[in-house]
Amino acid sequence: MRRNVDALTIVGWGMLLMPLLTMWHEIGGHAAFCAAQGGHVATIGAFYVDCRGLTGTPRLLMSCAGVLVNILLAIAAYACWRRAKGDRLRLFLWLLWVSEAFVASGYFLFSGVTGVGDLGTGTNGSLSSLPMPLLIRVAEVAIGGIAYWMCVLAGSKALTAMLGSGPETRRDRRAIAHIYYATAGLGAVVVGLMNPLGIFITIMSAAASSFGGLAGFISIGYANPPEGQASGFELKRNWAVVALGAAALAAFAVLLGPSIHFPA
Repeated sequence: MRRNVDALTIVGWGMLLMPLLTMWHEIGGHAAFCAAQGGHVATIGAFYVDCRGLTGTPRLLMSCAGVLVNILLAIAAYACWRRAKGDRLRLFLWLLWVSEAFVASGYFLFSGVTGVGDLGTGTNGSLSSLPMPLLIRVAEVAIGGIAYWMCVLAGSKALTAMLGSGPETRRDRRAIAHIYYATAGLGAVVVGLMNPLGIFITIMSAAASSFGGLAGFISIGYANPPEGQASGFELKRNWAVVALGAAALAAFAVLLGPSIHFPA
């Protein structure tokens, strides 16, 4: 069975998108909303932002901003994917919107189950000041579970639209979904281990948002329709993507792994 998708290029996209999408969540979401509302961004780490000087509603908006920008980017990337031409561009946009959709819905599930994180209402949760925390957590689990399941179905259907279906597409489907998932997850955990806050931030943020949040890619990799024909989709090796991905991951680890502090 011939493979039409180059595995090393998928590794390159995993190394590139993991840090870029993480910074979009942390800097484009939390840090931007903190600064826009008059707060002080004291620290930016690879997987967290320390915002000071905000209370009440501005604090709640800042806490939810990461998930909000994930949702907005997922919608925009999906709209672009539907209109895009060319195998390489369409696959890139697919990885983008599926990743962001998984992370956004995954935050609802993670915070609803654990009570911590950006949408958590427990003692260590960002929304601990809200009333009726148990009801909120139940709603988050329901919303997150349904949304995640729908994202798996939509992502699988969209990948089939690009690759085609049948036995000939099995290897390519798994290469795209599983190699990307493993690359993003391993990269996040390695960078998370460099954080001065220790193993907690690695488990709660790095591992949860990558291996946990992107776990739907595992199902997509196995969701191969048994009947049909391959579409002729092809992704050749792109050394520029591999080099750019390696550079982005290295810069992310060196600069934001140990965290950047901004004095008041």
